[in-house]
Amino acid sequence: MKRLKAYLKITRPVNGILMFIGILAGVALSYSKVIDFTNIVYSFITAYSLSGSSMVLNDYFDREVDKINAPQRPIPSGLITPSHAIVYSSTLGLVGIISSVLISFQCMIIALISYIASALYNISLKKIGLLGNFTVSLVVTAPFVFGSTMSDGYISERIIVFIIPVLLSNTGREVIKGISDVEGDAVREVRSIARVMGVGRAALIGSILYILAVLFSPVPYFLNYVSTLYLPIVIIADIGFLYSAYIILKSPSKENSIKVKNQTLIWMFIALIAYILGGAL
Repeated sequence: MKRLKAYLKITRPVNGILMFIGILAGVALSYSKVIDFTNIVYSFITAYSLSGSSMVLNDYFDREVDKINAPQRPIPSGLITPSHAIVYSSTLGLVGIISSVLISFQCMIIALISYIASALYNISLKKIGLLGNFTVSLVVTAPFVFGSTMSDGYISERIIVFIIPVLLSNTGREVIKGISDVEGDAVREVRSIARVMGVGRAALIGSILYILAVLFSPVPYFLNYVSTLYLPIVIIADIGFLYSAYIILKSPSKENSIKVKNQTLIWMFIALIAYILGGAL
């Protein structure tokens, strides 16, 4: 039973669910706003499987780093062997791509490109610091593009406006996350901003990215892409991002980095709700 829980834990279920919600947000923000039950099921399988596959692959390549940063994780703790992790990741990836094909060819292309980008990040781009951070953020925006394309049949200019603050805020999160990973990243020679420029500079850059995301967040409303319901909800998320920026700037410690990293998922979730309700109504 403990081993089965490890196989579930290593996929980071929360991330997979957020990816699925991102797809629903993409549908809500599309022009057509159309989705049937079958595609809801396929899109959930795609989101969870590809996200899970990427998380497993990430833990595989970070297994030496995690012995320092997170020894309780399934691979360094011995609950999942590295070879089994590769098989598991490959199986999840195949399931996700097949599921995306069943939706449409366009969706499959988006899923495949984001999956390849995620794999490249895990294999090599993570070591390049900010470029790696930005690659992760591009992958995070893929569900919005996927959902919008599933509904409209093409990538509209409308969805670009919504993914910009996501790119900014998630890149900020990745930069700040590097503060807590400094010791372990040294093992894999990851050139994170925190390692190369110091934790104080990483906190500053991450916070600036949060603030830029907040400043951009009203743009969809001004362009009449969302209803007035969007504003009060997204303001809650904006306040959260500003609060997290304040915390990490005040004290760029490992503990605060972990706290802000986790808080950011909450602010992102609230922003997703704003996207869905504001876009759908």
